[in-house]
Amino acid sequence: MTIGSAGSDSARAAAAERVVDQLFFTPEGRANPYPLYHELRATRPVHRTARGMWLLSRYDDCWAAMRDPRFGKDYAPQIEQRFGPDWRRHPALAAGEHSMLNTSGPEHTRLRKLVLKSFTPRMIDALKPTIERTVETLLDPVAEAGGGNVLEAVGFPLPITIIGEMLGVPVADRAQFRDLVGDLVAIFELQPTAEQLARADEAQIAIRNYFLQLIAELRRRPGEDLLSRLVCAESDGDRLSDDELVTLASLLFGAGFETTTNLFGNGLLALLQHPEQLARLRSEPALFGNLPDEFLRYDGTAQLVNRITEADVEVGGTTIPAGEQVFTLLGAGNHDPARYPDPDRLDLTRTDIQPLSFGGGVHFCLGAALARAEIEITFRSLLGRFEVIELTGDAPRFQDRLTLRGLTALNVECRSAAGRAAAVPAAGTRAAPAPPGATVDRGLRPGAGRADADLAWRAALRQRIEREPARADSIPLRTGGRLAATVALFARNDLFKRCTQAELEHLAASAYEMSFEPGDMLCVEGAESPECYVIEVGRAAVTVGRKGVATVGEGAVVGERGVLLDTVRSATVTAMDHMVTYAISRERLRALVAGNPAAREWMLAEMQRRYPREA
Repeated sequence: MTIGSAGSDSARAAAAERVVDQLFFTPEGRANPYPLYHELRATRPVHRTARGMWLLSRYDDCWAAMRDPRFGKDYAPQIEQRFGPDWRRHPALAAGEHSMLNTSGPEHTRLRKLVLKSFTPRMIDALKPTIERTVETLLDPVAEAGGGNVLEAVGFPLPITIIGEMLGVPVADRAQFRDLVGDLVAIFELQPTAEQLARADEAQIAIRNYFLQLIAELRRRPGEDLLSRLVCAESDGDRLSDDELVTLASLLFGAGFETTTNLFGNGLLALLQHPEQLARLRSEPALFGNLPDEFLRYDGTAQLVNRITEADVEVGGTTIPAGEQVFTLLGAGNHDPARYPDPDRLDLTRTDIQPLSFGGGVHFCLGAALARAEIEITFRSLLGRFEVIELTGDAPRFQDRLTLRGLTALNVECRSAAGRAAAVPAAGTRAAPAPPGATVDRGLRPGAGRADADLAWRAALRQRIEREPARADSIPLRTGGRLAATVALFARNDLFKRCTQAELEHLAASAYEMSFEPGDMLCVEGAESPECYVIEVGRAAVTVGRKGVATVGEGAVVGERGVLLDTVRSATVTAMDHMVTYAISRERLRALVAGNPAAREWMLAEMQRRYPREA
């Protein structure tokens, strides 16, 4: 430890534990967590609770932990720690074991790739006219009534309409999910009551039965929707089972409206409580581009996510051992004054907004672009339609929960502009976020945008994996089922078609998942680097001598050119969007091609096909 003497640290630990008790286990703490976040961050920013979970409350720590491959997902022990050894008797808990939200490795990427194409920027752009029409239709009765509970009138029906259309859930069936999903998400609280857990179990059974019936119907008569495509799709040579389909559909549908509904309510309340920002937004329409991310930062729905350490990790002078459960407090990080000046004030003029609320790393939220589009379009229409929007009735109250923060209702009075004003016209693109601060000195992966530091950090991690795999702070080598799943993933890649089973096992044993954000450099031309990357999700631009030679995506391997040509890096590879890759050892690949000339010749031919003018 580096924070004072043993005595002072003991006092800090006790003080931090009192904050934790207020934050998680009192209605007052859950209703207004932000002062407690500040107190925890100032007292003990890396804290192990009396219940055995670690809490991170600084922005840089939270951001890095979500991107650092040593923080993974291991659902069963995490849930057992919170609910005891018989947790699988609860349908609501058992259903999450194979959810895309809680899996890692090939199981996670297999599911993610199936749905990713429905959430690309191009697909979201195509949805925007539908979102605009839906919002205008929903605002009509609000205008006629002069206001009302806009959370129910707009905040809920908008996102459930969009995700319902995408998935193929019939209109008449959608409303029931408001209460069902509301009951189900209680399992995300640190310690739900027995009554909450019972209602969550009932909700899970009802949701499962509904989607089983819908899937059976779609098998008989598939449509053009996403769920129909999933029913008919093959994944790695196999079709998804009914259990997999139900779990995937439940996650997409529930997440598709629950978080956005709450963000709409939280954001509108924040705007009405900051009238100077509302006035500025009306006078400067370009600020609508910042609106979704500042809402997410100021009072986002998701307040925390959990991970488990797969190796010893040093965070701020404190070592978190392998196998420990870690909660990154997103709301605390979003209000960290070291990252955001005056963090407790809504400020739509911020240009460096990069909220933690969509998570990060390989689990970055698939629906981020959709949620941003829904929020921006809704508020353009809302402010264009009504000259005056004011709170009315009882003071708004937040639901008694912390993990997914949202209001119970939001009653407003709305007075229309003279005649009917058009929605505020769309301005240019959202301001690019600035990269997070430095984290390399604390042993965590450096923030996005710090290319040199990130390359050095990845090189050091690879050296530990290859030279000292038994070190506590190294990612353990893959064995058993995890090794077999990774070998199967590599075996489907064209580049490795001439490799033997034993060669693939050796290559896969030290592979690990690594994510990249847009603008991150996977490889730099002319630089030494000990890794290559198998792309599973996302796209990257390949340049040689400052000349763009290719755009590569799913199934491509980058960084292999130098190995095959026996040179240092012969290309720069830059992420174009959020990417999920598998990092493989350059030395292991070099040894493989040295011992298998047929595999090397095959790989060279593959490279020639990909880069005919550069190979």
